[in-house]
Amino acid sequence: MRRLGYAAVLLCCALTACAEGSGGVTRMAGGVRYEGRFVNPEAYAAYLLGVEHEAHGEYPSALDAYLEAHTEDPDSPEIWARIGAVRCISSTAGHGLASARSAFERGLAQDPEYFGNYLERARCAEREGQLDAALRDASAAVARSPDDEPSSLLMARLLQLRGRNAEARAWLEAYQSFHPASLASTRALEAARRAGAAARVPDPTSLGSDAFSELRAGRAERARQRAQVELAADPTNADAWIATLVACDALHDEACFEQALGSLKLPSLAPSPAGLGYLRELLGRRAGAPAAF
Repeated sequence: MRRLGYAAVLLCCALTACAEGSGGVTRMAGGVRYEGRFVNPEAYAAYLLGVEHEAHGEYPSALDAYLEAHTEDPDSPEIWARIGAVRCISSTAGHGLASARSAFERGLAQDPEYFGNYLERARCAEREGQLDAALRDASAAVARSPDDEPSSLLMARLLQLRGRNAEARAWLEAYQSFHPASLASTRALEAARRAGAAARVPDPTSLGSDAFSELRAGRAERARQRAQVELAADPTNADAWIATLVACDALHDEACFEQALGSLKLPSLAPSPAGLGYLRELLGRRAGAPAAF
């Protein structure tokens, strides 16, 4: 049976129904039945007060409220996640990753399958610049709660910070394939695509594709073969795509040209200056201008 989040339980009880049974509580939310342990109202009240303080950046007050919630409910891993998060972000002397770690570890000891302590520990490690540790915990959070958007967004951001832009983009594309696109996930995916393209912009002094050297030597068939290999290896390579079109056009192979037109995968790598030059020449030739490589 799926576990209902701590704050969501209070909302569930307030808006729907809770029935206390022997050793636990049955809750209904959205037509779904959840089984969980009984938690007294004082713990919920203190927890939500902590959430409110935390949202306003009032971290000492938030920590006091979460500690009070823990006193009322010492078995909650969610409360330990919030205590650790506030300790990490708070500027109060003595707080930081070292003091937060004990809170996360206590939360994980209570419930190693609850994703929240992994998520908050990953965020804390990111603030401290410990990206490898952050990435491990973000991965653990996603593994335990694949539907949690903040966990997936953090995972993608950490991949980008490690220079793994292609993985970040693929991660976000996969996430949006199974979840409704939100503003946050859409913006994150757009940023990952821009970062990936920027990281792969060709050197302006280079030819951009090995096939261009074959074209300059007048070897159109070899240029086509080389360009097609490059494009097959990377369907977003705009230089290889342009070289394929130019070679097919030079060989007067219309079938090849038509097939190549739809072979570029978008969003693509930006063409190099050399590629743009070949594209201008190609458009000119197709419009009736004389051929010139």
